[in-house]
Amino acid sequence: MQWYQVICGIAALALSAMLCGCASDDSAGRFLVQPDKYVLYNCKELAVASEANATRMHELEGLMAKASTDSGGKIVSHLAYQPEYTQLHGEMNEMRRTALQKNCNTVSGAANRSSDQAVR
Repeated sequence: MQWYQVICGIAALALSAMLCGCASDDSAGRFLVQPDKYVLYNCKELAVASEANATRMHELEGLMAKASTDSGGKIVSHLAYQPEYTQLHGEMNEMRRTALQKNCNTVSGAANRSSDQAVR
């Protein structure tokens, strides 16, 4: 039974490594977010969602920075936090795109608190 766990662990590690490679690419965020996800949101709802998104991205940036100071923390950071961070980044881009289409100016202000680059 233990050999099965070892093989599953290796497979999970290989899959995680592949996903971490994708996460560094900005296109991964677009892949993880449904197109037109925010099309039914009005400007005020986009601003609220953007603020919540930016807050969570900021929290994840802090967690990734803290994890990367430990030995082996960079791997842990990528496995634990990078997928969610990449998804949030993609959602933020989708919110910005929707806000531009609706001529909203509230999304970009809230989003500027969080960096646009994934923490590596």
